[in-house]
Amino acid sequence: MNLGSFYTPKDIVLKAYAMLEKRLELRDFLLFDSSCGYGDFFLASKAYKYLGADIDSKALSKVASHIPTLHSNSLESVSRKKFGIQENKKLIIIGNPPYNDKTSIIRNAIKQSNCNIDEKLKHRDLGISFLRSYAVLEPDFVCVLHPLSYLIKKANFNALKIFKENYCLIDSLLVSSSNFTKAKTHFPIIIALYERKLGGMDYEFIKSYSFNTDEGKTLRLKDFDFITKYVNKYPNKQSKGKAVAYFHTLRDINALKRNKTFLSKESPNAIRVFADNLKYYYYIHHFKSFANRLPYYFGNLDVFIDNESFLKSAKDFMSLESNAKIESYFTKLFKECV
Repeated sequence: MNLGSFYTPKDIVLKAYAMLEKRLELRDFLLFDSSCGYGDFFLASKAYKYLGADIDSKALSKVASHIPTLHSNSLESVSRKKFGIQENKKLIIIGNPPYNDKTSIIRNAIKQSNCNIDEKLKHRDLGISFLRSYAVLEPDFVCVLHPLSYLIKKANFNALKIFKENYCLIDSLLVSSSNFTKAKTHFPIIIALYERKLGGMDYEFIKSYSFNTDEGKTLRLKDFDFITKYVNKYPNKQSKGKAVAYFHTLRDINALKRNKTFLSKESPNAIRVFADNLKYYYYIHHFKSFANRLPYYFGNLDVFIDNESFLKSAKDFMSLESNAKIESYFTKLFKECV
């Protein structure tokens, strides 16, 4: 059964262990991977206590024979008792859980599953369901891979619910999805280490958090002025006034690369554009032309802008054709941000 899983390269696994081992004595813990697949996170070179579970019995047959495993749906009837984990056992959850948005058209063929999920864990993205399931098991730490979008997109972050309310990010490293797939558009995957903490984390914490990348760069949401301060991202049919143009729904920079900008007529995916913010939609149109210059870890960000600089030359953007001034603006903006 393929629920959107990608198996994890050894060098990525070792980066996760380096994050853990610099903080913790892992021999004191049980390391549990509830979606272990072939057992990529079970290192033969380490004398650690492991436990694995997976819904795919064929994958489990490839796990090293000395590792205890359970053929199980890890999102149904979730409890420590189900997995044979003592209530007082010091526990770390590790791994690379499946992540896929069942409402997305991307790779839709692998997303149709009859997998039963506990009601409080259900979400359209299985990865978010897995993170919720970890909170139920109350591990001391969680060290897993997941899309950065789970944290930096506010709706996704809020969807983490019991996980974000009980766990706080204490270390991280961003790597490219190109490590897992040959798709043309790459997005940031976070190797994330969370600690169980009273009060968890809120979105203000995430906005101020400095994410380190595998290339030695940093990314912090608080450092950006996003276009969402000035325009609608989604269809706004109820907005009053006369539309002067229509624009395709915006999600993030990667979606902008794939989708149209201005539309010839209204449609279910159309944003109604008005005269007072038309200049910003021209800006987004031109941003698309230069977005491929940005590294992968910008992929799930909203379109960003230096609004003060833009307003000084907005008239230069009011055409579908690029010019030297527009290119100069984006060259400077990207140089400052990357």
